[in-house]
Amino acid sequence: MNKDIVIGILAYNVSSYIEKITKDMSTLGIDLLIINDSSTDDTYVKLQQLQKKYNFHIINNLKNVGAGESTRILIKHANDKGYKFFIKVDGDGQFDIKDVKKIIKIYNNSEYDFIKSNRFWEAGIIGRIPKKRLFGNLFATMLLQLTTGTNKIYDPLNGLFGISTNITTHLKKNYPVRYGYPFYISVVAIINSYKTYQINNTITYGNQESKLNPLKVLYTLLKLFIYFYIKKISIKKQFGAYQRSAFFDIMFLSTL
Repeated sequence: MNKDIVIGILAYNVSSYIEKITKDMSTLGIDLLIINDSSTDDTYVKLQQLQKKYNFHIINNLKNVGAGESTRILIKHANDKGYKFFIKVDGDGQFDIKDVKKIIKIYNNSEYDFIKSNRFWEAGIIGRIPKKRLFGNLFATMLLQLTTGTNKIYDPLNGLFGISTNITTHLKKNYPVRYGYPFYISVVAIINSYKTYQINNTITYGNQESKLNPLKVLYTLLKLFIYFYIKKISIKKQFGAYQRSAFFDIMFLSTL
């Protein structure tokens, strides 16, 4: 068992899926943290029952704080407990355990700080992705590439990723507590020069209920884009070699 790695699972109203995902993740030989975000179904009761069978730690939010804030709580807890690498998984059964194994293998055989996933390849989507998710991810990819200057990173709203736990020091100003947190983490990792690797993963869309509000996601992404773009300009202005680029960035921003 690798004691440097911990898997964190988000659980909110996932009573139908949590037993299978807990069982699957328990076979990997990695410590598990599961956060119940004040579910209104019997998810928490099932977790307490499963805890007797599988060895994992439960964090129970007394009120619903959102997926973003729950992820931040998990990462901070992992960092406080001395884990070096955190793998975030959703509790709704959409992710393939093979992709979690990929992240573990890559981390164990390399020095990557951030291993993210991309579902947009020929075998990346099983079922039918909701149109609002498709548009949201295409828009988020464009904003990510404009913000970071890279054109090799895609799907920044993908919820399966592994990240160095020391990123907890960066999850502060303008961190989104509900929507857009994978985008935030992706940008923070890249602009802070985290050694980054991207895998192709597979996501299965079935009967899971999407709680995304398209307008709120769009607003959050635009707000984060402007925040990080201004931050990028402020960094460039400090270095002579990048001041010309900062000028053009300012001109671009002024046209928005």
